[in-house]
Amino acid sequence: MVEFLQHTGARIEEMLEASHHSLIQYRLPTTGEVVPLLQIAPSKTDQERVLLVSPEFADVLSTIITRVRDPRTGAVPQVAAYDHNERVWNPPMPLLFQ
Repeated sequence: MVEFLQHTGARIEEMLEASHHSLIQYRLPTTGEVVPLLQIAPSKTDQERVLLVSPEFADVLSTIITRVRDPRTGAVPQVAAYDHNERVWNPPMPLLFQ
């Protein structure tokens, strides 16, 4: 959790809402190289952010995903989480911090 917060500058609420779907790949049009990106859902500023994932942060994300992934299927399980600020249950999602 500390590494996630340090690499992204995200708020705790944003970190807890990060899901496996937040990780996206972008292919650079000039070189064709694929770069990993992390999409941070809007919270305080109501603006979505997309961050380039460094190699060190990619290692952190890989460790997180490995810990939550189902060993039989390889899928990240979907869980419903309670949003304390909105006071509602969010629909089931493959959250990174379950």
